[in-house]
Amino acid sequence: MNEDELKTYLTQNSRVADLFMDKCLPYLQSQNEEKAPARRLNDTMLQREADKLFDEFIGNIYGRMTSQLPGSATEDQWISYMDNNDMLEGLEDSMGELNFGSEED
Repeated sequence: MNEDELKTYLTQNSRVADLFMDKCLPYLQSQNEEKAPARRLNDTMLQREADKLFDEFIGNIYGRMTSQLPGSATEDQWISYMDNNDMLEGLEDSMGELNFGSEED
């Protein structure tokens, strides 16, 4: 399984992507509003930034998982590893605790 396949699997089988975007986009929008009007990003550009951050997040997960799985692991082995370690539930739970910047303001 490569990073793109992992991203697709997580997006189709969990709420991780939705929960991430629910936290990320409002943060990016608030950061954008603090910029001078001429330097603000439009909604499409903000979405691209959020997508980049999500890709980095997936890359981090992928990196951690590859250290636990043999290089020749099949997609079924990846899925079995995620199921056996309750990764989908754990990732969804961690999204609830995710903070971008200082959201306590």
